[in-house]
Amino acid sequence: MTASTIIKRPPITGSAILGLVFLGMTWGLFFSLSRFAGETEVKPLSILAYTLIAEVPLFGLICIIRGRYPRLFRPASMVFYLMAGILGYMIPAILELYSAPIIGAGLLTIVVSLTPVVTVIIAFAMRTDHLNRRKIIGVLLASLAMLPILFGEKLSIPIPDMASVGLALAIAVPLCYGFYHNFIAKFWPEGEDGWQLATGEMAIGCLTIVPMVFLFYGMEIAPVVETGLYRIMIGYIVLSAASIYLYFFLLEKGGPIFVSLAGFVSLIAGVFFGMVFFGETHPWWVWLSVLVIIGAIWLATSGQTPDADPDELLSKGASEKYH
Repeated sequence: MTASTIIKRPPITGSAILGLVFLGMTWGLFFSLSRFAGETEVKPLSILAYTLIAEVPLFGLICIIRGRYPRLFRPASMVFYLMAGILGYMIPAILELYSAPIIGAGLLTIVVSLTPVVTVIIAFAMRTDHLNRRKIIGVLLASLAMLPILFGEKLSIPIPDMASVGLALAIAVPLCYGFYHNFIAKFWPEGEDGWQLATGEMAIGCLTIVPMVFLFYGMEIAPVVETGLYRIMIGYIVLSAASIYLYFFLLEKGGPIFVSLAGFVSLIAGVFFGMVFFGETHPWWVWLSVLVIIGAIWLATSGQTPDADPDELLSKGASEKYH
């Protein structure tokens, strides 16, 4: 990437909006799967290690079909893969696996859906995206609409005595994702595409996380089979492949703030999946908040033309341009 002024993207297309909705639904389902996985006897780090191993054939096959491979032996790319994997995959996955069984899938989804707010703040500081009134108002409106759900809804908390610990772990997830969105936007290696990045993250994760986990915890094959965890891991792998493609497609089309809006969609999806899988219930005003969130997402994505001077919003200076 080269230094440039803040870029002006064309209006968001219908396909991008549909992709955003599907990505948010995928993320919402991840939270329910994390709760299922966390309730097994297998340690969260072991679950992460087995998932990484299981992803190797899938991403390897994709590389072979496309004829493009991650640049694992280029130092700059290796550092990028490592940092991206830590911020966007390793730390959030561990935090979600630990916190979901404690505070429940519904509350975890609500906390993680604060990611767009964090993303906007970091984008302002790192100058990674173009800000306008529609985006800012849309994100703030959706965040305000979440407050009644966050503070007024009596969500089921599986382990109330550890709720404060679980909530602290959950709060760290949107911080990681917010940095991740902007890190990718600012430092994406020139000449590489999303699949190369995703494969690189997975490969670096296998080389660093898996040996460490097996060294400290050993191989827990029996619990994986006995608890049916392998079924959840299959879901992880399929959803991971779909969400990775959508993530980089949407990041390129709309920037880090746009793709982070999938966090609001994941709130709606998470509430729904929590009802389906765990019997969680919600009063009528929760659904009113959901409607406001949907309107706020429309506001934030319905226009890309700046209605304020970028220098007033981001201060004077240059920003990084996507490759």
